[in-house]
This record gives sequence, C-alpha cells and structure tokens, in this order.
Amino acid sequence: MRGPSAAVAVRRPVVAPEDVAAAARPEADFRGFYERWLGHVLRWIQALGGAEADRQDIAQEVFLVVRRRLHAFDGGNTAGWLYQIARRQVRDFRRRAWIKHVFTREHSDATDALPDRGSSPAATLEHKQRRQILRAILSKMNEDRRAAFVLFEIEGLSGDEIARIQNVPINTVWQRLHVARKEFFKLVEKHRRASREET
Repeated sequence: MRGPSAAVAVRRPVVAPEDVAAAARPEADFRGFYERWLGHVLRWIQALGGAEADRQDIAQEVFLVVRRRLHAFDGGNTAGWLYQIARRQVRDFRRRAWIKHVFTREHSDATDALPDRGSSPAATLEHKQRRQILRAILSKMNEDRRAAFVLFEIEGLSGDEIARIQNVPINTVWQRLHVARKEFFKLVEKHRRASREET
C-alpha cells in the first residue's frame, strides 16, 4: 500500500492537433469568426440605424476592433460583445458622417440613386421612397428601442436573442418593444398627416 508520499498521476487535458494549429494561427480563428458573424453584424448595423450605403464600411470597422481584441475576449456572450462593438461603431460613424456632411455637404446615400434593374422605374422609385420614409421614421426613435424593434419586427429575432445581444433582461426587451411600437405608429401617423397637408 502506498502512503501519502506516493506520486499522484496528474491528468492533462487532451488537446486536439487542430486546436494547437488554430492557436498558432490566430488569423485563421479570426477568419472563421468573421465568416460566422458578418451576417449578424450587418443586420445589427441596420437595426441600429446605419445607412444602407455605409453598412459594409461600418462592419469592417467592427471587425477591425474584433481583430485587435479577439485574443482578450473571454468567449462569453459573443453576440452581446459584437453587438456592443457594432453599436459604438454605428454611433462613431454617424458622428464622422455628420462632421463630413457639415464641412463638405456630401451625401452618403449615393448608392440609393443607382438604378435597380429588376423592376420598372415607377416601382423602383416607390420602393426607394418607402425605404427612405421608413429610415426617416426609425431615425427619430430612441436608439435602444429602435434596435429592439428592428431586430424583432424586421429581422425576426426572438426576445431571448435580443436580450442576449443587448445584454439586458428579457423584460427590458419586452418593455422596449412595447414602447417602440407605440412610438413607431405615432411617428407613422404624424408622417401621414404631414403628407396629407402637403397635398
């Protein structure tokens, strides 16, 4: 019988060869991360009110931040981490665009003027006008409520998914959605009244 001084075998976790290779190549981890999350980030940027013409640029800014910080990320709530980065990048991009607009009088919606080859000119114009009206209405809403509203009503995310990415309790999501719906329909009605008065 062995006494207390007997050697105790220490089991080390088995590491798969592909994990070792991935750890040695952080750019491979980033590439997979980028490919997996790009679509989500683009939808969040839209929900946060990023202009359609700027979405790809903002997404690239998000992933530049991710590339710098991925090594320090603990892996918990990836969606929430990315959402917060996207939120800050949309805010910063808006500020930079506003300053650029003030000093150069340039407009960032230049791609909205490009022709859509799939439909008639009248249908294309009507579609663009509706999109502009929707963007204008959404831009007047509170940022957190607008994001929850777009993610739920347009993107089809569940309340639990929104709570996870916004890093808030589920009841906060439902409260934001409740208030956002009222706010949205009030703004729609205000827009309709203003349109009737113009005609």
